Amino acid sequence: MKRTLALFVAISLIFVFIGTGQVKSPQDLKFPALKFDPPDPKAYRTVFAQNLRGYVQEDHSLPLVNISAIVHFGNIFTPKDKAGAGQLLEGTLIKGGTKTREGSAIEERIDFLGGTLSFSVDEQTSTLSLSLMSKDLEEGLGLFFDVLMNPEFRADSLAISKGRLIEDLKQANDAPSAVLAREFETLLYSDHPLTFRPTKASIEGITQGNLKAIQAQYFSPKNIILAVSGDFNKAELVKKVNAIISSWKNTKVVYPTFSQKFPDVEPGVYFIQKKINQGYVSLGQLGIKDTDPDYSAVQVMNFILGGGSFTSRITSKVRSDEGLAYNTGSRFTYRWGFPGTFSGYVQTKSATVGYAISLILKEFERIRKEPVTDDEMATAINYYLESFSDFFTAPAMTMMNFARLEMQGKPLDYYKTYRDKIKSVTKEKVMEVANKYIHPDKMAIMIVGDWEPCDKGSDKFPGPLGKLGKVQRISLRDPLTGEEIKPQ
Repeated sequence: MKRTLALFVAISLIFVFIGTGQVKSPQDLKFPALKFDPPDPKAYRTVFAQNLRGYVQEDHSLPLVNISAIVHFGNIFTPKDKAGAGQLLEGTLIKGGTKTREGSAIEERIDFLGGTLSFSVDEQTSTLSLSLMSKDLEEGLGLFFDVLMNPEFRADSLAISKGRLIEDLKQANDAPSAVLAREFETLLYSDHPLTFRPTKASIEGITQGNLKAIQAQYFSPKNIILAVSGDFNKAELVKKVNAIISSWKNTKVVYPTFSQKFPDVEPGVYFIQKKINQGYVSLGQLGIKDTDPDYSAVQVMNFILGGGSFTSRITSKVRSDEGLAYNTGSRFTYRWGFPGTFSGYVQTKSATVGYAISLILKEFERIRKEPVTDDEMATAINYYLESFSDFFTAPAMTMMNFARLEMQGKPLDYYKTYRDKIKSVTKEKVMEVANKYIHPDKMAIMIVGDWEPCDKGSDKFPGPLGKLGKVQRISLRDPLTGEEIKPQ
């Protein structure tokens, strides 16, 4: 009986202690601070033969290997009359085969090994990527570097790639969102290598010799950085790679220089007619480079303004409060070596285009004039701090991020200092950069939609659109010719 009573008292005391330890709301829960130290790029940096650089990490969690070669070549380096060469290079580097292998044989062998081999060309870089089982690493390396060093760009694959690219051009004006993105960028950067577009003539004028010349000029060891991770011994991997590339000669690469000056865009409304029941809108201006000292402050400011999904001001006002759009917000885009763009954006029904734009402009003014709240600052800063580890979710991603840092000439302590720069942003700094980089009175407002209902407006914002600024009607260009499409 005494034992039973003692046990009852003990259990009761446990529940008492548990009860006193409970919290009244989730906000009262306390957790130890998360501690995450980013890996040091220097620990993984490797120099192979012929001054080929790389970032290499062993990872024995799975019997897989991932290897990517980032080449300092992109679409921006092709002249205007050869616009499209990068896309054709992308379509034929693998499929066009090598000096000793047909493209189909390479693809079939990779498929047989259960691997993947892909190639892409972006604005200033190209990337060849291979993933396969670690037991097949030696054969995979042979195929990988054969494609990188000895592409043949055979005529049949080049003809197929040209045909596909021309078919894509025929559909280039079909999607309103794609039209808006392309024309808004062209408006801000004008006639610049950043905005050169292929035409049927430029595509048809590109030869096998042109693609071989690009490969010979830019695809040399010192112009490439590898990102390698997986189930291998690093010393053995380096030895195998060095044996393959021992005869690969470096070439002197001379890059063209590009203007950093862009014309001032006349503020106002730029309207592109398309018979659709919604308006697709971007309103903004040129932004900053991601190497700008204000980069961290701009990131925090834009998160609060319109980049923070449902918590941002523009989303809350235009979507949640007014119910005008599902897709709305603001963004600062970034590009290597050039200023990016800043824009507010919205997709809404034709009658509410003007009203949605007016709301976004008011939020632009508000963040310039009113201090942000403590809660907004905490939410924005915590987002960047808590998502920081996403840069390192897998060894392959980590090595790629390190390779990109070096390719773009950024300091290797970029990630080490990233969080401190975010933490240092203050409410005063947010208002400072908002006033420095957001100028509602100088913005270009581009709309893709049906003119009459957009211009007519709604009860909350009756037309005309001219109330937002001088209206200029923009004619679409025929993607095949580059010439303006004349109204029927």
